[in-house]
Amino acid sequence: MNFSRRSFIKRTSGVGSVLSVTKDVFAEPASTTSTMRSTQSGRRKVIYDQDNSGPFSTDILGLLMLLQADNIDLLGITLVTGDAWLKQEMAYTLRLLELMGRTEVPVYAGAEYPMLNTKEEALLRYKLYGGHRLDPWLGAFNSNNGGPNDVKPLAASYGGFAKIKPQSEHAARFIIKTVRANPGQVTLYAGGPLTNLALAIKLDPDIVPLVPEVVFMGTGLQKFTSAFNIFFDAEAGEIVLRAPWPKFTVVTVDLAEEIHLGDKLKSGRMMIEEVSERGASPIKDLFREHALKPYQQNPKMSWFRMPDEMMAAQIIEPSIFPSAKDMYVDIDTDIGATYGASMFWDKNWQDVWRTRGTEPQWSAGPPPTAQTVNVLSAVNPDRFKDLFVELMTKPIRKP
Repeated sequence: MNFSRRSFIKRTSGVGSVLSVTKDVFAEPASTTSTMRSTQSGRRKVIYDQDNSGPFSTDILGLLMLLQADNIDLLGITLVTGDAWLKQEMAYTLRLLELMGRTEVPVYAGAEYPMLNTKEEALLRYKLYGGHRLDPWLGAFNSNNGGPNDVKPLAASYGGFAKIKPQSEHAARFIIKTVRANPGQVTLYAGGPLTNLALAIKLDPDIVPLVPEVVFMGTGLQKFTSAFNIFFDAEAGEIVLRAPWPKFTVVTVDLAEEIHLGDKLKSGRMMIEEVSERGASPIKDLFREHALKPYQQNPKMSWFRMPDEMMAAQIIEPSIFPSAKDMYVDIDTDIGATYGASMFWDKNWQDVWRTRGTEPQWSAGPPPTAQTVNVLSAVNPDRFKDLFVELMTKPIRKP
């Protein structure tokens, strides 16, 4: 029998084949009643894995979209250090859930550190090689950032720390348990570094074929290839992207840059103006304090792209993204100037070689263990902005 080196590795790799689900320390009996109820309601089950930096960020806005969407059943929030340190993210997340009246959503602490990367190494790379990324953002590793145990008071409009507490279970174990209890039903929203997902699949690789879709924001094709969510924990990114998920959808930095929070609707009004005027508290208060007020003070301010909001839109209303392309992807984990860079190949990259009359050179293609991902390549900007404003201005959704 003839088959390629790639197919050989997939046939012989434990995580590359769909294995039978066995009872182990992570498995719990599935709740038939809760599973049927969620299925009958038509809601999409989601675990929100995020580096939830507050007080007002693309992370927070992505979470607000899912909390407000009627077709989403948010099973839990799992936090990972990234844009901020884990404990600071936890403080903002718990208080936001209180403000939204959604304290039934459980929150789990995940990885406080990347697999191998450290703040000292990240800063040293910049010193040695310069900023090969187009932005200097290092999140929790910013030189002026504190340590993992430094939790600052919460900014307005949060009004102090939350009374509710996080769950005691680790985020990776919660992911494993929940996926096993709902096979083929739980979408994983991965909005930060991929450390929690990497830990989950290392602990229990058999969950991979049980996840219908992972939606991830990171990597880049042209704007810059070393996106923060990969750069912060490149080893975790490589582990997760090399796992054979049934569907792995990517919002690249390139696509995220097409829409910014300060953009206008068809009416000519800015999105932030609409939400600040028509929204309900606490969403309205957050927009007034952290978007409209800074804009009024500086109309020429630079607005951030909307990557995490695009991820939420992909889960809530996938038709907003009319086209996508299957591509191989891998991550550069070599210690050097390109650490954390993402590398893409067309799915039919071999055809380029064959048109030249030669056989494909494997050294010029993706590694044999690389997987294909679903790279979103276009967005309907008007519909995206309308959906965002609709969710931010509707009455606060209660459980």
